[in-house]
Amino acid sequence: MEQKAVIILCDDLPIGLKANIAAVVGMSLGRYHPDLVGPEAQTGDGTKLPGITTVPVPILTSNEANLAEIFAAAHDAIDLAVPFGTAALTTRNYADYTAKLATLADRQQGIKGLLLLGPRKKVNRLIGQLPLLR
Repeated sequence: MEQKAVIILCDDLPIGLKANIAAVVGMSLGRYHPDLVGPEAQTGDGTKLPGITTVPVPILTSNEANLAEIFAAAHDAIDLAVPFGTAALTTRNYADYTAKLATLADRQQGIKGLLLLGPRKKVNRLIGQLPLLR
């Protein structure tokens, strides 16, 4: 079954935060699915480069309410859903993040970004016709 990965970012964030959130949740994709990172590659003149993702990862945009709805629907539908919420935006280290997150229910997270990975058809049903980040 063909897998699809997407990152969805909250449309009202500044571009710098959007880039940071995409990088953070992209690292989670590599951690939970290292099989999606290709092997070392080599340039024409012999320089060895680390592998990169073997699947496209489009970056889409949506509003915060829709991100929360997609995350709620994704729990049972797909393989991986990684939210990036206000707890991550308001803490400076992982220990503080996990402590703050432990005080919030899912609906209180204030999702600002979301990574999805799963069967193409299921992911497409969740994301509908969301626009690409521009």
